[in-house]
Amino acid sequence: MLKNSVQIGLFLLLVYSCNHDNPEVVNAKPVGERQNIEVPSEKKSEELQANAVPASDIKGIATRALQSLQTVYKNAAGKVTGVGEVTVMVDDNLNLIIENNFKGSTSTQLVNLGRIDTDMSHVEIIPDRDGNKFPGFKVKTKSGKVDILKDGAKEKEQDYLEIYLAERKDVNKALTSLMFAAQAAQQTLPAEGAVNQPVGEVKKQ
Repeated sequence: MLKNSVQIGLFLLLVYSCNHDNPEVVNAKPVGERQNIEVPSEKKSEELQANAVPASDIKGIATRALQSLQTVYKNAAGKVTGVGEVTVMVDDNLNLIIENNFKGSTSTQLVNLGRIDTDMSHVEIIPDRDGNKFPGFKVKTKSGKVDILKDGAKEKEQDYLEIYLAERKDVNKALTSLMFAAQAAQQTLPAEGAVNQPVGEVKKQ
């Protein structure tokens, strides 16, 4: 009986670990900043088609969406306390890696896009007031954790992704970007929206 209990306990621990650990990072690449393909005819429809990502390319859609996050982080460099050169990456397992190089040290937030809570009512918007010098937001995970690393070594885990930026308008862009990428990973995007850059406004709280 004890042996069976131990086996059941080990099985549940294994299941818990599999459900809560982020997948191994495989082939992580920077998303870069968005560069549109120019169309000679200058027709908007043809431009959209030329820059579209196939709906079956989930990593490509997530990468395209997160280019907006990379852009606003570039704007935050040297302006927001503790933010230096930030590189946003996505890997083959749809892990999001946000690597911040600041004064010779590297801090990293790592979370699987499939585990981000995309319910906007669970997002905490942080205004640049009430003791907060810079605007930002916290997005919770619905399963698993966000791994926090310092110079490559894991420091801790937390159940939210935390981002601070230079301007309020950048918060909207970053949050829309992140949510679009997470919805792509979770395959909850509307079919017609799966190939285009995320658009729309985040409701203020």
